[in-house]
Amino acid sequence: MRTAVALVTILVLLQAAPAWAASAKHAPAFHHDTTPLPSGVTHSSGGSSGATGVSSTSGTVARTIVGLAIVLAVVYGLYWLLKSTAKSRASQSDERIAVVATTTLAPNRALHLVRSGDELILIGATEQSVTPIRVYSAEEARAMDIQLAAAAQLAQTPGPQAGPTGVIEALRRRTAR
Repeated sequence: MRTAVALVTILVLLQAAPAWAASAKHAPAFHHDTTPLPSGVTHSSGGSSGATGVSSTSGTVARTIVGLAIVLAVVYGLYWLLKSTAKSRASQSDERIAVVATTTLAPNRALHLVRSGDELILIGATEQSVTPIRVYSAEEARAMDIQLAAAAQLAQTPGPQAGPTGVIEALRRRTAR
């Protein structure tokens, strides 16, 4: 909707531009041209002067519609280009670092479990800071992945569950003293 309003505004300004240019302060003064025209131009053979006015009006309307179509095509082309660029950037994400899990503790406070290479890092994040809480080595991360896979498999099977499952619960069990 905003694009349509902007396009209509641009078209109105383009139509009004010749009138503004003629009324500019530094424009040369108008003088009447008295050069005689050839007789073939002044005495038309069978045509009326009213038809010339109609054709010029329809030409202006056609030119405006074609101009609008060109502007809309350019806007759509830019939209498509920006959208495809954003998709390509998203697909080129670096998979060496990934957020495994996030838990919100309070407003503007969260715990993030981040995988960096073979290690897992538990990070506390607030508005003012990001603090690493614990770094799990590659061996600990593999052991935790096995436990998490088992917990996920238990969560998928129907029936009563033995205890709380999930990434944060597994971390609590491993870090609680």
